[in-house]
Amino acid sequence: MEKGYLYVGHYIDTEGNYILKIGTTTRTPKERGYEHNQYYRKKLTKHIMPKEEKFVYDWCKEFAQSNIEKYESKTRNAWKELNLGEYLPKDRFACDKKPEFVEITIRKTYRIYLWEGLTNTHSHVIIIM
Repeated sequence: MEKGYLYVGHYIDTEGNYILKIGTTTRTPKERGYEHNQYYRKKLTKHIMPKEEKFVYDWCKEFAQSNIEKYESKTRNAWKELNLGEYLPKDRFACDKKPEFVEITIRKTYRIYLWEGLTNTHSHVIIIM
């Protein structure tokens, strides 16, 4: 059975906004690093990640590949209902202020405490459950 990862992460955009992201990937935590380069692109008109900023992984959990898209969609919709922040393309939320934590429910509820706005002085932070 093929495995994939559901993750929660964030970055601070060029305006200083806290951008929260839920996503899926098939890359292991050690293989990640450059998959969020699309947030540097000029075609984004707002909520652009500065070149010197790094995407921070706050949480990651491995699931069967066939289930992670469903879990991502369910969580994204729950966060929309909670008005967590302005929903942006690519499953991102622009939060007025950094939430202390977010929750993901998959059989059980995972409470994910979010890291402060780390900058390029910190490498990727990741908690694997």
